Amino acid sequence: MRSTIFINDMDINKIFGAFNSDKEDDGVDIPTPDFVKKMLDENHPRYFIGMFSKLINNNLSYQKGLVKMFKEADPSFDVDGVEKAGRYMLFNRAWEYVNKFDLNDPYSQHILEDISNKEESYKNLKKALNTSMQYFEEQEEYEKCAFLKKLLDSPNLNS
Repeated sequence: MRSTIFINDMDINKIFGAFNSDKEDDGVDIPTPDFVKKMLDENHPRYFIGMFSKLINNNLSYQKGLVKMFKEADPSFDVDGVEKAGRYMLFNRAWEYVNKFDLNDPYSQHILEDISNKEESYKNLKKALNTSMQYFEEQEEYEKCAFLKKLLDSPNLNS
C-alpha cells in the first residue's frame, strides 16, 4: 500500500519535539517549531524577499538552457518569442512577491539587515534587484523600478 503525506497534516511540534533541547551537542542551534513556521509562512516578509530572489536567480539560468535546447532541436523555432514571454512571466511573478515587502515595516528592515550579513544571500538579492530594475526599465514600468531602487538602496541592506 502506498501512503501519501500531506504537509498540512504534519504536526511540526511533534517533529521537533523529538529533540531534547534547542541546541545540539556541538552548539549549533536547532530551529524551533515557531521559527520553521515563520520560514514556511507565505505571508512573511522573509518569504516574499526570498521567493523574489530565488525566482530571478534560478530561472534566468534555467531559461538560457531551455532556449538553447529548443534552438538546437528546431532552428525554425521562434526563440525570441519564447524568450520574451518567459522573461515577462518571470519578472511579473517575481514582482508579485517583492511588491508585498513593506519597506516601512521595522521587522522587514531587520530582515534586510540579516540578509546583508549573509554574503551569498546578499549577493543574490542585489543581483535579482538589479536585473529586475533593468527589465522593468526596458518595459518602461518606472513605478516598479522606483520601488526596487528603494529596496536596493535601503540602509539596512547596505549596513
